[in-house]
Amino acid sequence: MPKKMPRVYQTITGRRILLAKLSMPEKALLARVQQKYNARLEWTRFAAWWNAEFNQSGLSAASPVHRICQDLEARLGIQQGSVSPPDYRDFLADLIDGRFESRLEFCRATGVDPGQLSRVFAGRADLSLQALQKVLELLQARLVLQTEEQAREQTSVARAEEALALATR
Repeated sequence: MPKKMPRVYQTITGRRILLAKLSMPEKALLARVQQKYNARLEWTRFAAWWNAEFNQSGLSAASPVHRICQDLEARLGIQQGSVSPPDYRDFLADLIDGRFESRLEFCRATGVDPGQLSRVFAGRADLSLQALQKVLELLQARLVLQTEEQAREQTSVARAEEALALATR
């Protein structure tokens, strides 16, 4: 008998969010979010709507649904030309946030100056190639180059719609 694949929502930065453990209130909110998302609202209207719905739901900001909604908002903004697609900083931040309790803890583990990391995430600086290699090694990650077409597919609204359909069935 083939092994059943776990239901997963994958963000534009590659974070995999397991959907099987969502509570009933999380699933209910996600179903409402799916309906609004599929209507393809203007991204700021969608953002305002989901934030209000999320706040009314009483769910914690630590809920996976919060991260999914942020991702959906970003995808709409990218598709509508109002938001820049993710760059290496977004991928790096997602890896750090997923593996460390804080960015300060990450800096201590890597020797990266916290001020430098802050400037990198603010877009005012970049990590040197040597520092980036050290960081990637610690995070057990690698730098991947992709075409614009591949990047568009990764951030597509349709890809998120498919994942939402799986999540809410």
